[in-house]
Amino acid sequence: MDVFVVFALIGIALLLAELLLSTGGMLAALGAGALIAGGVLALTADAGSSASDWAGPALITLGVLSLVSFYFVTRKVLAAHREQPVRTGSEELVGSSAEARTALNPDGQVAVAGAIWRARLAGDGRARSQPGDRVTIEAVEGLTLVVRPEPPSETPAEGAG
Repeated sequence: MDVFVVFALIGIALLLAELLLSTGGMLAALGAGALIAGGVLALTADAGSSASDWAGPALITLGVLSLVSFYFVTRKVLAAHREQPVRTGSEELVGSSAEARTALNPDGQVAVAGAIWRARLAGDGRARSQPGDRVTIEAVEGLTLVVRPEPPSETPAEGAG
């Protein structure tokens, strides 16, 4: 087996590994480099090899095309992941909806994401909320959620028709 064939097989294996693993394009760059190196070795191979005449230019072309395409794809993927801010923990709660478990007058408890939290109504404290009412989380202050009552949704009366 010629050396350029080994380089080509290694290059293809690295390109396939890049598809399965998220390495940020490092395996793709190494795979494309191996294809190009295999192509250069094929061009300098013995004239006795039947595949060296067409394999060299083909491997170099395949390596360059792989390098260019993986560059653009990797750039788009990394940009998509950077644009979204990571929202975890209490940051994820802000803006979500919760259900009042006790009367919020102005303090009480709400249920959100399967957990019971201490809650306080936002504003001047004139608003009230009864158990079962929906509230929107506006802020997280320590272990207390600052909430605002959601306007009641209009549901059709039963039996109307």
